[in-house]
Amino acid sequence: AKLGCRVYEVPIRYYGRTYQEGKKITWRDGLAALFHILRYRFFD
Repeated sequence: AKLGCRVYEVPIRYYGRTYQEGKKITWRDGLAALFHILRYRFFD
């Protein structure tokens, strides 16, 4: 704004990968992350 430039908002599209395309995270990874978050929050 100070330089006389305009700011434009540009839409972003995101398509997550499928398991066939190489997606490697599963629900177990989510449980492990939750466990570690709680562990380090309350016991460290």
